[in-house]
Amino acid sequence: MHARMVATKTPGPPEASSSADKEPLQVRIPVAVKRAFKSAAALRGMEPNQLFVEVWDHYERTCPNEPHARTRR
Repeated sequence: MHARMVATKTPGPPEASSSADKEPLQVRIPVAVKRAFKSAAALRGMEPNQLFVEVWDHYERTCPNEPHARTRR
């Protein structure tokens, strides 16, 4: 018997109201990672770009000693 998965939308960072302040980020990743990422976003009721922003925010909060520039929102 399969366990039933329930999609929940997690609160994320505020989204900009227009796409004028957004631009594409093109990266090459393994096909399996792409599929898993898109599935994870769909299960949360999110677009992949929204999940990426949420993941990046988490990274910035939890890796304070890493050499990355803080995102200014």
